[in-house]
Amino acid sequence: RSMVDKAAHRRKMMKKLLLCMLALLLLVSSAQATVYVDKEKPADWPKDEQLLRLTVFRTGEGDAMLLEVDGKRMMIDGGPNKYREKLRDALAARGITHLDAIYSTHPHDDHIDGLYRLMQYGVTADEFISSFPKKFNNSLQKRTVQQADKMNIPFRRVEDGDEMTLGGAKLTFYQWYAGKTIDAKAPMTRIEYGDATLLLTSDIIGDTQRQFLQTLPPEALKADIVKAPHHGLTGFKSEFLTAVDPEFVFITNYDDGSAKKTVNQCVYRKIPYLHSASGTVIMETNGTDWYVWQLYRQF
Repeated sequence: RSMVDKAAHRRKMMKKLLLCMLALLLLVSSAQATVYVDKEKPADWPKDEQLLRLTVFRTGEGDAMLLEVDGKRMMIDGGPNKYREKLRDALAARGITHLDAIYSTHPHDDHIDGLYRLMQYGVTADEFISSFPKKFNNSLQKRTVQQADKMNIPFRRVEDGDEMTLGGAKLTFYQWYAGKTIDAKAPMTRIEYGDATLLLTSDIIGDTQRQFLQTLPPEALKADIVKAPHHGLTGFKSEFLTAVDPEFVFITNYDDGSAKKTVNQCVYRKIPYLHSASGTVIMETNGTDWYVWQLYRQF
């Protein structure tokens, strides 16, 4: 075979390879769930033990989320102190006195205080998970860890790139240790359940978003649903929001203009959004579809 023929053959094979890679990429990117907001769930929707549910409680400008997967339960942050009794009562109304895990994203009062109070009220857990060291020099971290120790709840730190399972869901933790503030170092948690994906951004700032864009593969950022970073105060970096490309955004803040930049971004891109301070937001998925609704003016 001549050199010309060999070169043409190589180009042909390379073209086929690129087409195969493109087809695979399209197949992977198409494997995502559809999000229905304020739509009635189908009659054959699965029972609690066969789905993932995220309940975002009405804790003002603060994060308090209950993640339930296939009957397993994790509290992700607990909101500020002033909502401690309402949070306690909300869990009690659901019959929850024990959790598979308590997860503190970072030791700021509007995230960790409620977790400390829940344990004081007697809510137990199999483990206390933190993205910050056990002996991190922060008074809120110290007293919350001490409370967990007092109740014989084992401490586990999750670090950048770590993974864990909760029921049939995979959780992956990402963190930028070089950030100059606690918010900059706050983690991002990616949750996968079947084809459904959820991105919890805690209080990450713009620099952290840029860092994740530079260091993470695109599939680590793409998600059906995303929590607005830092209660919507920081806003999304445009390129970060483009990479996530969500079908729904929830904002853990009031609908009073505090998160105006984030709201404007959602409106411009025609992304549905809800403020959890207006009423507890609930998201459920069977791994194929999401159903989202709000309990207006309810906790």
